[in-house]
Amino acid sequence: MHVARRTYVLVMLIAVLAVIGIWSQQGALAGLWRFPAALLLLGLALEGAFVRRLLPGVQLRIAPRAYLGRALEAAVVFTNARRRPLTLEYACAAPAGVEAPVATRRVHIPPQGSATDTLPLLPVRLGPQQWPALPARLRGPLALAWWSCVLSPAARFSVAPDVLRGRARVRGFAGGARPRRGPGAGQELYQLRGYLRGDPLGRIDWKATARSGALMTREYSEDQHLDIVVLIDAGRLSRVRCGALDRFALYGNIAASFAELVAHNDDRIGVVVYADEVLGTCMPERGLGAVVRLRALLEQLVVRPAESDPVAAAMAVRRMLRHRALVVVLTDLDDLSVADALARAVRVLAPPHLVLVAGVHTAELEQLARAPARAWQAPWVALAASEHLARAAARREVLQRLGAPLVAAPPERLQEELFARYQQLRQSRRV
Repeated sequence: MHVARRTYVLVMLIAVLAVIGIWSQQGALAGLWRFPAALLLLGLALEGAFVRRLLPGVQLRIAPRAYLGRALEAAVVFTNARRRPLTLEYACAAPAGVEAPVATRRVHIPPQGSATDTLPLLPVRLGPQQWPALPARLRGPLALAWWSCVLSPAARFSVAPDVLRGRARVRGFAGGARPRRGPGAGQELYQLRGYLRGDPLGRIDWKATARSGALMTREYSEDQHLDIVVLIDAGRLSRVRCGALDRFALYGNIAASFAELVAHNDDRIGVVVYADEVLGTCMPERGLGAVVRLRALLEQLVVRPAESDPVAAAMAVRRMLRHRALVVVLTDLDDLSVADALARAVRVLAPPHLVLVAGVHTAELEQLARAPARAWQAPWVALAASEHLARAAARREVLQRLGAPLVAAPPERLQEELFARYQQLRQSRRV
């Protein structure tokens, strides 16, 4: 129970009346304060007896599936079956995988009606989510106190990786690759160039020749179908926040969007999620089925509070693949404790595979290293940050000497730069 403002005013008036009775020489005023005090206590007792019958019903309206890092709105609907209006205050308790407003919210429910309160939400963790009970307090009929209660919306929904936006939709069969007839011979036009002695006559572009006045030859690039495996670090450092999401959530979004892009190029893609051991695997497959299975695997995994072991993941990839493939490792590039293990994992995979290591570049360390000294400990902080950056740069040089391309970018640009490097490696036929 929380006493309302009206009750505080009444208590103050009763206290003033009692002081007047004590200081007054008239005996009739000495006990006059007892009557309003008794009425106040009686009102509180009546409110406590009847308020349990006034609890409203609650229902949470939310989409059955939310996308990681994409804001959405949920509606909390309160229903009142009584003939008197209700005033309710509640705290927006949310699941661990969702960020919700922290301020207390007040709702006025009309008699025999309903009221809807819209909540802006931000999903920050993958997997199924169970909405917890809402701690609330209901104002009594006499508005003397707020009475604590618990409302259970009993809503369930799932947080899935975000979908690829701003690009072509995924194409392919639901079950993966199937034999089919298609135009062409598995080639696409790469460029037009001048005719060279020995070029086949069938490759001469006569329209371009007529426009330019010189013989022009079509140059084709053959289609290539790559095998790609994405390694996602789910160790304890993947819980570190980078913007609105933690790093594991960022890796999950990138892997799901990367799967859509790879499926659009008709490549095969698989995934290995690891921490101190391999947590989940998905064999490389082609088509929409591979995208669906990868997303379903990511929805069921969470960060494990343990040190990451990329060598164990690399051994799982070696057992999984039989041909040369592109292995994309999404991990923390600034963690020096796993840098040696990451280098050993690259040695296990390359050769025969090409390993592409991608991670978040933390600009905060550079800011600390270059910040002007305004306190006595500032030079020591800058020195520590500079030393950490130097060690991280040395570890990255080790990976590059091993033949592993690196992508280090801020969280908002990591996906874009990773996709650009993938297209570059694909066009240059390094895999």
